[in-house]
Amino acid sequence: MTRFSLRKVVAAVSLAALSVATFAACGSSSSSESSSSITTVTSGKLTVGVIDIPPFSSYNNGDPKGIDVTLVKEIAKKNNLQPVWQQATYADAVQSITGGSIDMAIGCIDATAKRMQAVDFSSSTYLDGLGMAAKKSLHVETIADLEKVNSVGTVDGYLWVNDLKNILGDKLKTYPSSVELKADFDAGRIDVAIDAYGVQVPQFAKDDSISVALANDHPDKRVQATVQAPEAAFPYTKGNTSLGKALDAGIKKAHSDGTIVKLLEAQKLSSGLAKVGTKQYVVPLS
Repeated sequence: MTRFSLRKVVAAVSLAALSVATFAACGSSSSSESSSSITTVTSGKLTVGVIDIPPFSSYNNGDPKGIDVTLVKEIAKKNNLQPVWQQATYADAVQSITGGSIDMAIGCIDATAKRMQAVDFSSSTYLDGLGMAAKKSLHVETIADLEKVNSVGTVDGYLWVNDLKNILGDKLKTYPSSVELKADFDAGRIDVAIDAYGVQVPQFAKDDSISVALANDHPDKRVQATVQAPEAAFPYTKGNTSLGKALDAGIKKAHSDGTIVKLLEAQKLSSGLAKVGTKQYVVPLS
């Protein structure tokens, strides 16, 4: 999902030819060629940091579930790698990659120029759309509709926060996470909750009184994230081209054969989220 607070620290890690000593210097005990000629932290295994953000990924007590998990399992199988799952957060995922404790991370992580200072990104998996949850009676479908309500909440760190502040001023309240945002929305303390569209749809799937609109269906130039949606992808060790090629091949196949659309639709998400750009959109440095 779309958060600048996640990622830090540039650490140069390299191609398949790097020695065990080089990886140890980056904080990993060892690394070697896997049976598939892909360099990983542990030979023959793909160590993956799993961020809890269903339906994209959930650690689930060591038995991960979600769209990203399904994609990675297939890629690992294709390349004779055994997935090893580690619980991760947005705050530590990139740092764990640069430190050499994991090979990659999953969980709706957007490709941004800032993060690319520390890690490389796979091809894009899906768009990270802006979702607006509100009572159906409020008829909130566009950014302009937000100006008609009394209060709006969102999660601090999303790409759209500053743009919304310019439009809504004091009517916009920010929260540290989706949990606090939904709690205030459920309690009626805010009229509209803005979060990642893919997070909100399953959250409110059983509440017929709530509608979740995808703001990207009605782009508003005042909010850049509705005009050019961020693209989620898998961050991995910087310079590890062998892993990057494997990830790209698997993701491109999943797009071409309709797998990603099917995974999105199975979670009641818009198939439009699969319409990533021909050239990956990387959110520029602010």
